[in-house]
Amino acid sequence: MNRPPSITRYNQPIPHMRARTSSSLRLGRLTSFLLAMVFLPSSLSASSLGDAARQLAHKIAVATGPGAFAVEVTNRSSLDDKSVREVRSALDAELRVEGVHAAKNEPAMGTVEVVLSESLREYVWTAEIAIGSDEKKVTLISVPRSQPGTPFVAALPIVLKTTLLFAQEQPILDIAPVEMPGGSRLIVLGDGTVAIYAHQGANPAGHWELESSASVAHSRAFPRDLRGRLLLRRDHLFDVYLPGTFCRTNSIAPAPLTLTCNDSDDPWPLTPEDGSVRAFFAAARNFFTGALSPGIGKLSNVPSFYSSAPLPRSNYTLWAIAAVDGSLHLVDGATDQVIRGAKWGSDLAAVHSSCGAGTQLLVSESGSAGRGDLDRDGLRAFEIPDRELVAASSPLEFDGRIVALWPESSGNAAAAIVKKKDTGWYEAYRVSISCGN
Repeated sequence: MNRPPSITRYNQPIPHMRARTSSSLRLGRLTSFLLAMVFLPSSLSASSLGDAARQLAHKIAVATGPGAFAVEVTNRSSLDDKSVREVRSALDAELRVEGVHAAKNEPAMGTVEVVLSESLREYVWTAEIAIGSDEKKVTLISVPRSQPGTPFVAALPIVLKTTLLFAQEQPILDIAPVEMPGGSRLIVLGDGTVAIYAHQGANPAGHWELESSASVAHSRAFPRDLRGRLLLRRDHLFDVYLPGTFCRTNSIAPAPLTLTCNDSDDPWPLTPEDGSVRAFFAAARNFFTGALSPGIGKLSNVPSFYSSAPLPRSNYTLWAIAAVDGSLHLVDGATDQVIRGAKWGSDLAAVHSSCGAGTQLLVSESGSAGRGDLDRDGLRAFEIPDRELVAASSPLEFDGRIVALWPESSGNAAAAIVKKKDTGWYEAYRVSISCGN
C-alpha cells in the first residue's frame, strides 16, 4: 500500500537567528613539532595583516634558516581573495627581510606550505616546513577574527518545501526518485528488500505501482536500528550499502530487478560522486567508526559519527559531522572545530539551492525543535558563514521521528524518512529549498 506524491507543504521564513555555540580547535595528526603560538591583539585590518605576516615569517625563518624555498599558500578560511593576496604579498616581503626567498632559477632547499584556516574566534595560520629528509616542522600563529560585539552577517532566509513521496508499514531506509524510459520510478530500500515502483497516471497526483523487487542476501545479522544507503549509478542502476553488506544491480533496467550481494567491510561513500570521501561503517552498530578512506585533507580519522555533509567553499570543502556524542564537528582538512550544546538530532544533509551561499545544511532537531514532544522531530536549514551556524529557516515539523536523512544524488534535495507517531508507518518526503521573500 502506498500514498500518492501529492502532499506539498512549506514552512515560513523567519528573522535570522544564530545558534549557541562553543568551540575548540585541534590540529589533526601531525608528525612534527610546534615551535610556538602567538595571539595578536587586533582584528584583521591592513596593519594586522602585516603584523601577522611578520610574526609567521619570523617563525618560518627560525625553522628554515636563510635560503631559497618553494612557498605555497592555501586558503581554507573565509578570507576573501583580496585578503589572501595581501597575506601572500606581505608574507613574501617579510620572508625576504628574514633572508628566506622564493626559489625561482635556483634549486629549492625545501618547501613551506602555509594554510590559512580558522576557528570560531580566530584565523589560524600554519606553516609546514620540509627540508630534505628531515622531520617536518610546523609553526602557527592565530589572529582574532573580530572585536567582541562585531555585528554578525546572517544568512538569507529560506523556505523548506516537502513533498510526500511514499508511505508503507514496513521500514524505509532510503528512497530515490529517478526518471527513466517509460516514466518516473521510485526505488525504495527496506530492511531486507529493494523495490522499484512505476508511476501510474498522467499527472503528479497519480500513484506508485510495484514493478519489481528483490531480496537483499546477507550472511551477517543486521543490527536492530538498521541504516542503509541507496546510491544511483551511471553504468548500472544503483548500489546498496548496509552494515557488513554491499549489493549492486546487474543492469540499468528496472525490471526484472536482480541484485548481487556480498559481505563487505569496505567504506561507504559519503557523497554520490566518484572519488568521494568514504567512511567505515560499524557492521554491528548504526554509525560510522570515524575512520576515513580517503581522508578529508590531512585528517584520516574523525570522531565516530551518524551523518555528515560537505559544504563547498571557494577552494576547499568544509565537512559538517554529527558525532555520536551529540556534538557537531566542522572539519576543513586541517582543523576540527567542535560545537556543543545544541539540541540537534543525528541527521545532516547538504542541499544545493539558488539561495544564500548556494548550499544549505539541513539539520534534524530532536523533540520538534525543543517543544518537549520527543516523538516529533523538526528539520531546519542552516548556513555556516565564518564557522558559526546561522538559522536560515524556521523549523519544519513532522508528526513523528526522523529516522533517516540522505541527500539525493543530484544534491538538489534530500530524502527525509519519518516514522509516524500515531500509526507507526514510515513516510518518505522529498525536502527541497526555495528562497524566502
